[in-house]
Amino acid sequence: MRKNWAWVLLLGVLTACSPEKIPLTGERIAVVDYESSIKVDAEAKNHSVSLPLLERNENWAQMGRESNHVMPNLSLPGSLQPQWTASVGYGDGAGRLLSTPIVNEGVLFALDTYGTVSALHAATGEAIWRADIAPEGKDSDIIGGGLAYGDGKVFVTSPHAEVLALNAKSGEILWRFPTQSPVRAAPTYHDGRLYVLTISNMLTVLNGETGKQVWEHAGITEFAGLLGTASPAVSKGVVIVTYSSGEIYALKADNGYQLWTETLSSTRRPDSLSALSHIRAMPVIDNNKVIIVGHNQKMAVYDLRRGERVWERSIGGTRTPAVSGDYIFMVTTHNELLCLTRDYGEVVWVTKLESDPEQPFKVMWEGPLIAGNKLYLVGANGEMVVIDPKTGKILSRQNLASSLSLPPIVAQDTLYILTDEGDITAYK
Repeated sequence: MRKNWAWVLLLGVLTACSPEKIPLTGERIAVVDYESSIKVDAEAKNHSVSLPLLERNENWAQMGRESNHVMPNLSLPGSLQPQWTASVGYGDGAGRLLSTPIVNEGVLFALDTYGTVSALHAATGEAIWRADIAPEGKDSDIIGGGLAYGDGKVFVTSPHAEVLALNAKSGEILWRFPTQSPVRAAPTYHDGRLYVLTISNMLTVLNGETGKQVWEHAGITEFAGLLGTASPAVSKGVVIVTYSSGEIYALKADNGYQLWTETLSSTRRPDSLSALSHIRAMPVIDNNKVIIVGHNQKMAVYDLRRGERVWERSIGGTRTPAVSGDYIFMVTTHNELLCLTRDYGEVVWVTKLESDPEQPFKVMWEGPLIAGNKLYLVGANGEMVVIDPKTGKILSRQNLASSLSLPPIVAQDTLYILTDEGDITAYK
């Protein structure tokens, strides 16, 4: 099913009840009424974009692969063929799947919209176990939630206002923790702790072994927002949490002590949708910098320790940027795929992603994933596109014949794609 921004907004409202180079600052582009004109910066037009060396990825243990959400150049064969397809439960084709599957030690785990966690052999798609996490007496039809793996456990966040730990080998529920409100984002796991963000802007940190609360932090409650929240980023003893209010907090991972705070707000708000301060894209921690993309036509990079703003641009998005080496690749709210320099925010190239000319709304695109020296994106129109990261040129298109609302993941040289109907296909 195709989706438009108005639909996403409505659901969000209802469910959220030489000399040293000087970094770019300030507003650089015009954004007016859903039309954007992002231009290549003169300083960057001669850039020769290069990616890091290929890195084999054994596990994809949480949203964003690792707790810092950095995207290496993952190894992947140049020519992909489908290996198997399996159902992981119900998807309902309505974009209610908000988190990708995860893969650890050859086992793929997925959560469907009816509160069922499935474990499959990642190489064959053969089922290992399934577990129903819905509390007794509760409606099993859910929106959102997600998974993370750590220390032999699969951690699950639930819109039923719960966090659970399951035995990864058997699916047995080991513990449950009640949260103050529903959780739509996947948990973040790092160094034995679980970082959980609720839709009411409450960050709860749990001991992964016992399920006991370690500390918590609260942001301003917002009653209007997009569907879903952003999983926190954790690296080098710092937690970066972004709230639907547009607030950004850097907290000490040990005890939640505040290191710094910022607000990603925009003075240019051409329409009611752009006025939302919701930060839906996950924060990324890379090279002692924090990369934040907001929905309200604003992105910024901050110093991890001090919170000083390194650069900012008037560019908005809801998809987590792929930060790899010296470059940032991201999809904007206007269906543009951008390549920017990580250190200065210069736009190297811009590619307009296709919308369906027969429909009155834009196709939503997910990604990019960086793998095999290429960029992979999937769309709500059922297409997967492969793009050259050096130039932004589209190399190939493939019709997967099903609506897609989640980016692909890669583990053990295999690409996995989960459809809105709850079917997952492995490509290798």
